[in-house]
Amino acid sequence: MNIFNIIFSNFLSLIPFLITVFFTLITALPLFPYGISKIIPLLGIITVIFWIVHKPELMTWSSVVLIGLVHDLLSGLPLGLSCVSLIMVRYIIIKIMYKYDATDNIFVFLYISLGVFVWLILVIIGRTLLNLSFFNYLDCVFQYLLSLAVSPIIIYVNKYFLKLTNK
Repeated sequence: MNIFNIIFSNFLSLIPFLITVFFTLITALPLFPYGISKIIPLLGIITVIFWIVHKPELMTWSSVVLIGLVHDLLSGLPLGLSCVSLIMVRYIIIKIMYKYDATDNIFVFLYISLGVFVWLILVIIGRTLLNLSFFNYLDCVFQYLLSLAVSPIIIYVNKYFLKLTNK
């Protein structure tokens, strides 16, 4: 094995992390109109869940924590809230996958819908407890629905990169 193969194989193992950070950056950038910034789809969270389902060995616990920290820093959430939420989502999805080992598109969509729902509920509880104030929960409902509407596109983009990592 030459040095090029070693570098290329290590780069392929970083693809899920880099794609997730890229989609988290897209979510945090001011690309969307002013009023819609509260209901931007959770592209980074959808990508994390996709890679947890398809390649849990590449989306490890430490990767989930780092992505949670990046998401907290970019979105302005209290530091560690996304980390704890993503750890819980990864734990729940891994436990469900031990029982039902299906990675068809419909099951991936169901895993994503469950994972985004759990993530939003945990973030809502955390924000409410840390800020000791309520906020508009309708924004979270619309964010969830918009995330579900966009998730098939993110699934197919990630499937392209999944084929690259399987080579």
